[in-house]
Amino acid sequence: MPNQYRQEQKQLSQESLQLALFALMRQQTFQSITISALAAKAGISRMAFYRNYPSKEAVLKDYFDAYIQPFYQFLAQLPDKQAAFISQAYFQYVDEHSDLFEVLLKSGAEPILNQRFTYFVTQFYRDFVKSRPFTGAYAHYYTQFVAAGLYQITLDWIKAGKQTPRQLLAQIAAQLAG
Repeated sequence: MPNQYRQEQKQLSQESLQLALFALMRQQTFQSITISALAAKAGISRMAFYRNYPSKEAVLKDYFDAYIQPFYQFLAQLPDKQAAFISQAYFQYVDEHSDLFEVLLKSGAEPILNQRFTYFVTQFYRDFVKSRPFTGAYAHYYTQFVAAGLYQITLDWIKAGKQTPRQLLAQIAAQLAG
């Protein structure tokens, strides 16, 4: 029972830090946010911060992953992973959660966004896309190509105020990635 309580406290502290970081990023750049300010906003001590995370980058990674993981799991459970359907679902998800991307971009946290984005696209292709021979150097460079293209299309779309219909973007992504 004491272990369960400690685990719940740790999870609560981590969630508080994630929400506090995102709130601070709405107001200032990621680089200007200090651990002290982040801990204060989350209502915990600096020592408690370091019991939960080694850095604010790790907090942001967990926050982004918590947003993306449900979508990744949804895609993983699909019996038929056709590029057209996945691309449509992806752009719908981004549209519905574009606030996350907008705050990350505005606050200057794009390198972390790019790293996590590439990680999830690479994982997805490695685990689920069987229409191409995904081994060795081919797998590495193909998924890097797809991740970079999809990432750039996503950022351009968000920066332009999502003016282009997401169906068109999904069609382009499906043709390039499928």
